[in-house]
Amino acid sequence: MKKQQPDLNRRSLLKALTIGGTATAALAVTGVSAAQATESNVSAKGADGYHETAHIRSYYNSLRS
Repeated sequence: MKKQQPDLNRRSLLKALTIGGTATAALAVTGVSAAQATESNVSAKGADGYHETAHIRSYYNSLRS
């Protein structure tokens, strides 16, 4: 019985798709983070500091569990 040789073209394609998808996701996340940071800087001008909201309290509670 002969062993089949691995299809290197298929592996190269799968690696390229994985790397391309990861790079695209990284760019998308970076772009969103930059936009959110710019927004928060604009809205923080009138803020008096740290505000604990219901969302933040629920996050803190989830850490305790």
